[in-house]
Amino acid sequence: MHCNLWHKSEAGRLPRPVKEYMRRKFDLLPEYLDTLRYFECDRPDNEKEVIHVCIFSPYIGQEHNLTIRTGLDLEQHPEMVLYEGHIDSQGNIYIADRWELIMKEKAL
Repeated sequence: MHCNLWHKSEAGRLPRPVKEYMRRKFDLLPEYLDTLRYFECDRPDNEKEVIHVCIFSPYIGQEHNLTIRTGLDLEQHPEMVLYEGHIDSQGNIYIADRWELIMKEKAL
């Protein structure tokens, strides 16, 4: 997940196209999506420039006594990343559910 240049020093609310994508793909409620926050950075992906997106819940962080204020904070606690993906230069969105993968690994 390492990014050399985080676009924002503060976590942002999910952009409308990302929320709509996640609502459809993961069947998530709009109220839940409104609680999520994200950081983005530029990162090459298969030789293409994309905007890398890391999505987390500040409430889950608080439950673990963590405050995620910057992208670097999130890098130090990758277990807090619930969803991760990218937006390409044409505006196509791809987001994967990382929380599901973490829970599967813990079950093994």
